[in-house]
Parts: sequence; C-alpha cells; structure tokens
Amino acid sequence: MKRKWYMNALIALFMIALVLAGCGQGTAGKSGQNANTEQSAGAGNKQDAGENGQNSQDGQIQMVDKLQITVGGASPGGFWSLLGNGIGNMIIGTLPDSQYSYETGNGVRNIIDVSEGKLDAGIAFNFEVTTAMAGGEPFPKKVDNVVALMSLYNNSPVQIIISKDFSEKYGITSMEDIAEKKPPIRVGVNQKGNLSEAVNRAIFEAYGITYEDIESWGGKVFYEPYKPSADLMKDNRLDWIGVPVFAPDGTFIELSSTKDIMLLSLNENALKLLQDRFGLKPGVIKANTYEWQTEDVMTVNAGAFLLANPDMPNDVAYTITKIIIENFDKYKALHKNLEPLTPDQMLDVSPAKLHPGAEKFFKEYLKVQ
Repeated sequence: MKRKWYMNALIALFMIALVLAGCGQGTAGKSGQNANTEQSAGAGNKQDAGENGQNSQDGQIQMVDKLQITVGGASPGGFWSLLGNGIGNMIIGTLPDSQYSYETGNGVRNIIDVSEGKLDAGIAFNFEVTTAMAGGEPFPKKVDNVVALMSLYNNSPVQIIISKDFSEKYGITSMEDIAEKKPPIRVGVNQKGNLSEAVNRAIFEAYGITYEDIESWGGKVFYEPYKPSADLMKDNRLDWIGVPVFAPDGTFIELSSTKDIMLLSLNENALKLLQDRFGLKPGVIKANTYEWQTEDVMTVNAGAFLLANPDMPNDVAYTITKIIIENFDKYKALHKNLEPLTPDQMLDVSPAKLHPGAEKFFKEYLKVQ
C-alpha cells in the first residue's frame, strides 16, 4: 500500500515537471516573437524616414519619390518667374505626385525668408547674397546661413544706357566725362532698397559722384525700375539708366527703335569696386550685341542662385538638383541667354554654401572629388 502510494506520488511530480517545462518554453517563444516584432518596427520607421526625405540609415543620400516645395521668385511675367515655373514643370514631369508652387517676391526677401526657414527655396542675385552676408543695406543684420543648390545663371551684364541726344549735347562718351563736365543729368537708378540701386550708387561712387552731386548740377535721381525708366527716356525725361539684364535686352531694343541710345563702359576702378563690394565679376558686352553697338563694352556680370532652407533634408536637395541638371537641355531652352551655361558653372555659388545634398549630386555628375 505504501509502495503503491509512493509510486503514484512520483508519477504526479513527473507530470507537473513536464507541464512547467512546456509553459516555460511557450513563454520564451512568445517573448522572442515580441522582440523580433519590435526590431522590425524600428527598421520600418527608419525606412519611412528615408522615404520622407531624410538621410537613409547607412548615411547614403538618395532620390525621393515626391517633393513638396515652394519657391520664392520675383514679379509675375519676369525672367525669374520663367525660371521658377520652368523648374516646377521639370519637377512635376519627373515626380508626378509632387506639389510645387511659385511665389512672387524679391531677392532680398527671399534671402531672409529662406535662411530663416520660412520658405523652402528662393531665387536671389549673387550680389544680393554677398550684401546679405556682409550685413549691408537693406539687410538689418548679417545673414550668415545662406545655402544654395546651384547658380541659375552668371552672365547678366550691368548695362549703362545713355541717351545719344544728351551725349551729343554735353559731349558725354564715358562715365569720366560725367564726373568732369558735371552736366544736369537725369538718372534712373531703380527703387530704394533694391540692390540694383545700390550697384548704381556704387558705380557713381567709383567716379567720385554722389546723388547729391547730380542734383547740385541741376540733374535729378529717379528711383524707378528700369522699364519705367526706359519709358521716361523715350519721353525725353531721363538721360541715364543702369541695370543688370541680359544683352541684348528687349526693352532697350524697343527703346532704340524710337530713340538713339548708347552703352557706356566701366573703368578699372569701377570694375574693382563692384567686384570687391558685390562679388560681381568683370565681363564684356561684345560689339554688335545691339545693332547700334559698334565696340566692346566693359562691365560686370551679375548672376542668380537657387537658395535652399538650411534645414532642407539632403535627399530633397539632391533630388531637386538631380532633376534640374538631368533636364539641362530643357532648362537652357527656357531662355536663349541660358545657352552658354554649363553644369560646372552652376556649381559655383560663392560666397554662399553649397548644400551637401546638391554637392553630392554634382560630385556624381561631374566626377568632382
């Protein structure tokens, strides 16, 4: 009897051990499954971040499958509007699920808004960027964090137009003549606060002339954009216009059809001042660029950058740059003056910083180390 009871107890203990062992294995299996699920979720989050425009887990910069971007430009119907909308068409054509919008504005505002992260991207003159980084007027303070994806063009010459009637009446064939003869000249210098006006003011400064001097000679300073200034010259109310625009310029071609005009060159002192202060590089308007222009004209060339929010993800910057450069023929077809442009020239955004995402693409495309 005792022996039978003892055997039954051993069997019961053995069965309990088997049950406990089975439960332990089940719990361990479930714990292992949960750990694997958490690891997969973590990997999935990193992948989603890559698809949304962040850098991938291994640090590689990749093209995204869609973009959402707003670009600030200038007035409707102008050259920057042409560029901005053209770039938008390339982006939508390449990534149809993207959202792209172009906003009117100006270079100064675009620099401030983009650098402060209020705007994804924006267009600005290179001399506006130089002035912003130096803290010159009209910027209230230095703008240090100016980042660019590329140079959009670099061959827009500063053109100084003078009425031939005025030239012949006062014997003016150069800027030096204006400084020496002090005629009652009426000049169109663009709007106050516009960097084109600052460039014009610096041109006169290079010859020892101030706006106050001009008015003391009986002249007048008109703070008008160049197209209204051309209308004033046409009506014999203006004698001199300075503006950075492509040559030949349609407004000046139209003006010359009803009024004789001529171009003035800049001397070495003026070229140096404009390069030192604004980063404008010397250039030449070749003879016969206009039908009435018989000689080369020395000047400086302006350009424009496509700026980027400093916090723009590398993948997004890479994608925008890739789309524009890989559609380079379409880009150059936007305007005949873009024809001389090359991708390696678009890499030069000095004094701004080249965005790392854009730099990555240019290195791939141009094999730059």
